Amino acid sequence: MKNIHPKIKKMPPFGWFLLFILFILMVGLACNTPTGQDTSGTQAALDLQATQLALKETQLAQDANQQQQDQQPAEDQPEDEGPDLQATLAAQQATQAAMELEATLQAQQLTLTAQASGDQPQDAQPEAPQESQPEQPTTNLPDFDTWMSSASILLFEDMASDFSVYRFIQLALDGMNVSYTDVRDALGHYKNQILSAGPGGQGWDLIISGKEQRTGVQGEFYVYLNDALNIGSSVIIEEWDMDSISGGTLSSILNRCGVRFQEDWFDETLDEQLLFAVDGTNPIHHYPNEGISLTNPNGFWNWTDLGDKMMLSPGSQAKPLWVARSGVKDRHLVAVSCMDGRLIIQTYGTHSYGQDRVVMMWQNYIYNALKARYDYLLNK
Repeated sequence: MKNIHPKIKKMPPFGWFLLFILFILMVGLACNTPTGQDTSGTQAALDLQATQLALKETQLAQDANQQQQDQQPAEDQPEDEGPDLQATLAAQQATQAAMELEATLQAQQLTLTAQASGDQPQDAQPEAPQESQPEQPTTNLPDFDTWMSSASILLFEDMASDFSVYRFIQLALDGMNVSYTDVRDALGHYKNQILSAGPGGQGWDLIISGKEQRTGVQGEFYVYLNDALNIGSSVIIEEWDMDSISGGTLSSILNRCGVRFQEDWFDETLDEQLLFAVDGTNPIHHYPNEGISLTNPNGFWNWTDLGDKMMLSPGSQAKPLWVARSGVKDRHLVAVSCMDGRLIIQTYGTHSYGQDRVVMMWQNYIYNALKARYDYLLNK
């Protein structure tokens, strides 16, 4: 025992007991280190912390031992003499540090064990925020047929002043399950109704501008109709006099439709007044009435203009409906649909063809223009 440090040689049983506890904890840490997974970084951190705690506890134990020795008056004082109050407190601090070290090592050892068994990812990534889903459009609209029965429709038909013939557009509306506001041929009343923006000021669902009597609608009315298109209304226009007014206020509507005036239509025989359907898949030719052909001209307007012909503008998205020459699709147009079906322009005279066919054709115009308005409201 000659080479033993004097302080260690004189260490009381209490100090040896603390060193024994430290030895047991260090051995337990080494035995419980998980294997089978790369935890070297975490383990190194734990080892460093355990070493620091162990050194701290050793220092506390040595301080307690030193305090006991300082209380002894001589080297040969018996080792079993009790320590004073300061030595007792130091011993309690050392014991407490040992307990804290053991609890810390056990908790961290459980973490390492869980990582080794795959229960917890080593590099926990923050959960990525879920992308918000776009809100689906909601609508209070009923099904189309129910909605159509209460749709707001404004009718101007200048043929109301001719008591020798039936009003074909009125007959078309009366044959459908719809209600409508009829201003007949009263231009002032027609203007006021357009500017009212329909019941409740929500915009008319459909405005029908039937100009066949060769008078009336021009100038400011096409400004009003263009404004109605801007707020989402559907519009059907019958206009025979483009050669005179196509450069005025009507031009705004023609431009947004993608068509322009081609030529005046006059002085042709009945055989030359046959109309031909373009693009047989267009629903306007098929629903709600099927099998319509405008090949029965009656010469009603032979004594004056038959109407006008249009042509498609470059890059136009307009859908040709009827042409006055077979085999063409971009010229000699007398009816087109555009703006996703919300605008229909017709340049032939309604009464130039047999009532049975023309009335069905107008019903198809009305139905599909209302359907376009309904789709517009759904996507609004």
